Amino acid sequence: MKTPKLITLILFSVIFLNLSAQEDDDRSFRFGLHFSPNISWLNASSDGYEKNGPRIGFAYGLSAEFFLAKNYLFSTGFSLTSLGGNLSYSGVYNEPNTFIFSPTRVNQSYNLKYVEIPLSLKLRTNEIGYMTYYGNFGFKTGVNYSAKGDFDYKSKNVSRNDESIKSDISFFNMWLIVGIGAEYSISGNTAIMFGLTFNNGFINTLDNKVHQLDAMGMLC
Repeated sequence: MKTPKLITLILFSVIFLNLSAQEDDDRSFRFGLHFSPNISWLNASSDGYEKNGPRIGFAYGLSAEFFLAKNYLFSTGFSLTSLGGNLSYSGVYNEPNTFIFSPTRVNQSYNLKYVEIPLSLKLRTNEIGYMTYYGNFGFKTGVNYSAKGDFDYKSKNVSRNDESIKSDISFFNMWLIVGIGAEYSISGNTAIMFGLTFNNGFINTLDNKVHQLDAMGMLC
């Protein structure tokens, strides 16, 4: 039996709405809301697993930024995030109401939901017209609270949908954050932020075993 070692790679195409509490001459923090569509996929580092396409998800929640200096901010917040991806691997199919396991190719879709807290440093330019540009770098932690999977057993022409796979998923994960973006000042204390952020996972997403058949057709 092999333990899968997987890395989650998340590419955010971000539309980030930030309702900012700010004063031009005396800023200490900003507080707002965000909604962020994303594309995510799973990158397998174990033999037997292959990437099989991305998954579209989203994140929403609260954000807060604290000014360390005029153009340097510490960013944090709280997000409910939907991530996932698709994997293909050689697995087994358990015939209903029997102890018969048959080898088959399995295409599996992962729908994972996390509570996330980012911790990052944002470096901004001075305002150019109504626009301010920034770079963002830091880390993000996440706790999994829901995990569903869809299974397609190719040789059997059988599918199972919306199955709980929470026991197969690591409870905790951590990502690197690297991003760029811009902020458009609408009026007064309201601004819209948008950008592109890349999140690379540090911890294996899967916490299960790869089951294989031996020469006698027994599960091992």
